[in-house]
Amino acid sequence: MAGTVGSRAAGQPPFDLPLPLPFGDPAAPGPVNPLLPQHDPNPAPRAGELVRLQSKYVWTEDANFVHGVPMAASLSLEDYPTLEWLTITLQQQYDVISNIMVALSRHFNHLAGDLLQPLVDQLAGLQATLDNVARTVAPVVGGPVFHPLDPVARGAEFLAMQTAETALRTLDQIRDGLFITLRKMFDSPGTGNFGTPEGVERYRLLYATLPVPAIADVIHDDQVFARMRVAGPNPMVLRQVRDSLPANFPLDNRGYQSVMGPGDSLSAAISQSRLYLADYAELGPMASESATYKLLTGPGYNTAPMAAFAVPAGGGELQAVAIQCGQDPGRHVMFLRPDPGAADRYWGWQMAKTVVQVADFNHHEMFSHLARTHLVTEAFCVATRRHLGVNHPLNVLLTPHFEGSLFINELATYLILAPELTGDLILAAQLDDIIAGAGQARLGWDFYENMPPSEFSARGVDGAQLQYPYRDDALLIWTTIHDWADGYIRTYYQSDGDVRDDFELTAWADEIAGTGKVKGFRRIDTSEQLADVVAMIIFTASAQHAAVNFPQKTVMEYPPFSAGIASAPPPSDLTGNTEPDWVRMLPPLLTAIAQLYTLDSLGSVLYRPLGDYRTNHPPFPNAFDDPRIVGPGGPLEQFRSALQAVEATINDRNSGRDPYTYLLPSRIPTSTNI
Repeated sequence: MAGTVGSRAAGQPPFDLPLPLPFGDPAAPGPVNPLLPQHDPNPAPRAGELVRLQSKYVWTEDANFVHGVPMAASLSLEDYPTLEWLTITLQQQYDVISNIMVALSRHFNHLAGDLLQPLVDQLAGLQATLDNVARTVAPVVGGPVFHPLDPVARGAEFLAMQTAETALRTLDQIRDGLFITLRKMFDSPGTGNFGTPEGVERYRLLYATLPVPAIADVIHDDQVFARMRVAGPNPMVLRQVRDSLPANFPLDNRGYQSVMGPGDSLSAAISQSRLYLADYAELGPMASESATYKLLTGPGYNTAPMAAFAVPAGGGELQAVAIQCGQDPGRHVMFLRPDPGAADRYWGWQMAKTVVQVADFNHHEMFSHLARTHLVTEAFCVATRRHLGVNHPLNVLLTPHFEGSLFINELATYLILAPELTGDLILAAQLDDIIAGAGQARLGWDFYENMPPSEFSARGVDGAQLQYPYRDDALLIWTTIHDWADGYIRTYYQSDGDVRDDFELTAWADEIAGTGKVKGFRRIDTSEQLADVVAMIIFTASAQHAAVNFPQKTVMEYPPFSAGIASAPPPSDLTGNTEPDWVRMLPPLLTAIAQLYTLDSLGSVLYRPLGDYRTNHPPFPNAFDDPRIVGPGGPLEQFRSALQAVEATINDRNSGRDPYTYLLPSRIPTSTNI
């Protein structure tokens, strides 16, 4: 990671961290006494500090390639991660990079051996450095007697920072060297897939020291494919068909009954609210009808398919019905889910499912994940830094939910959106279209319309007839977070008048709606509205991000099941397709390696679960010390107890369904810190 602290200009690598690494400020104060600004008896220093912060946190709409989206122009020292986070992430990075190099050396040695050997030697020496990081960090992050003003403790932290930075720089050099080596391997003619082995096996062989994801054993399972719409990485696309299907999706009753049986009908499924559609038209230019070509990955395809799903007439899990591989029925035939014995249509159906999975991957990464969790949260974080005093009750509450967010956004937007880096390698569209798509998704996201109860209702997926694990667990979490936000807020705001008189809150809301460009946001007039707002910010930064982030490792990193690029166009014939035709759609191994590295990295780091409210400064004391909040039976205790109850409820649900674990409170980080 090279660059300068504070630099966020597009085209510049994000980090060149000085010694010592700025992972926390040991002299920073502990918990503050929360006060609304209109009640603060000493307003001048508070106002002066906000002026200073507004010069420190400046908006830009040209940060790290995300053009037109308001973000922080630079990072400050307190925006960098803790030593705890760094040690976890360093070990994960070592594991995934080591796995890739071992796999290449073991299975593709005819190309990789000589090129990789210097990196293999460098990686072997890094493990000793990581062990040293663990030894030096432990007294800082876990020492019971650590005090930030103790010279011995400060020296220990300084040593830990130096050791961590050494490991970080070495690891970055190895990672950069690995991808340079991969590009050299692709300079040889005919090495797009490094030669043999062929078929799906070449993707399994990339898992040399890491386990092959369990999803690899069910990549063609129709029930798994349908379940992805309600319990997968991107459970935000499915919509109920209300009245009739779109004119450009000509599924008729005969076709419907060929899949769902003569005891059901298309009209009955619609009238009984059992028919659903996943339509990827929103992808726009990211889903070109023609091939794109990139030097490192060759031709790539991604269209905007439409896929119909139905709940059987007698109830049960969602079933796949039909797929059209693009928006124009004149160009794309309708694939109907075949009976198990219909061998002539089996591989055409598998190819059509791959088209849907590629579109869903693109929609997930740029829209549901990057734009609608990371970039949305950034706007609230920057406005909070600029307009809520450090002792404002909402600043005290929200700061732990922003922990690491600006840092990870800086890193993610650079590594994903810079030319010839991971997004360019993993996704089919040209980079300009990818960046534009993410920006439009962020700016088009409406704050109030996306509150879970409203969002589910708008898509028509709030009915009990649809088994929908994401919805059911998300509503549990939403209610729990909302109760916590309401209890916290009413501790400090005794009336709606207190809300309206809070001039820092007013400035905060105005900036989020204006400079921050959060669609639908507006001034806040009541305690009830404020509870909704705070709950939504917390939910988006924690639970919503967890729901779309952690399936990247378990579901999305294995390309035969989920990929962002197809290497061949969608099928055009219902019959006559073969397994080799399907295999030709799978991405090249350079894409697969970039996908494995990126998604394993993003899906492996679980840090500070929901309800963990600590500061970022050793020895990491609690963020709250107001007895009205932390006292026995107070709002925080109630929140943590409610989270334990939610955990038990979800575990109980999982005993009677295919397990959905991404919204277990113990697996939801408090912030978007990865």
